[in-house]
Amino acid sequence: MSKLRIIGGFALAAAMLLGIQAAPTVFAAGKKKASFKVRIENISDKGGVTAVDGSKYPFVASPGLYTASASDLALFVDGRKATKGIEAQAEDGDPELLLKEALGQKVEGSFGIFNKPLGADMPGPLLPGSSYEFTFTAVSGQRLSLYTMYGQSNDLFYAPATPIELFVNGSPVVGDITDKLVLWDAGTEVNEAPGLGMYQGPRQKAKNQGVDENGVVARVRDGFTYPAAKDVLRVTITAN
Repeated sequence: MSKLRIIGGFALAAAMLLGIQAAPTVFAAGKKKASFKVRIENISDKGGVTAVDGSKYPFVASPGLYTASASDLALFVDGRKATKGIEAQAEDGDPELLLKEALGQKVEGSFGIFNKPLGADMPGPLLPGSSYEFTFTAVSGQRLSLYTMYGQSNDLFYAPATPIELFVNGSPVVGDITDKLVLWDAGTEVNEAPGLGMYQGPRQKAKNQGVDENGVVARVRDGFTYPAAKDVLRVTITAN
């Protein structure tokens, strides 16, 4: 599969996200503060993931959203219908509406989109061997969430089951946080075999195509096989 074809389903969404910045953060007095950098690396085998027909497809993650807040942002709830923002993130790799939903909850924190791989001139998907990075400032009590699409799917996305603590015993958290990621099914579109479906990101001809599922958000259990998050992604956090 050509690089152009891999990118196809995300190209329009990425272009639309140019210029979107993180929302400003308001800090409460008396709390410990730190600057954080998060790196999301695509460490998947460049030979690809094996599909059900024995062919190989490249693992690709999409542009996504991060939030750092002390309040619980109800951007999705396990067992409930997905919001339009989660649907756009999970089906099309487009976090713009999800960012608007986060900002609409009017809670203090940092919110932003990651969409430009390191070294790239333009926003785009996270191909094998490439990385996204984003930085933000947070205070004790705030927690991190991030959202990115499993690109060769109909409506799957990675996000923590619960927001990730940014401070433990007053010290900023650093290290590998990949094990916090869960692969979720948004329940908005019927799943096809990963890497093969005609309504998946690299192959669908336009956004928001595919057969409606009318389900709910849940951990993916569709009978297909997906690589463990730790085998395709590495998410690390540093602080100063």
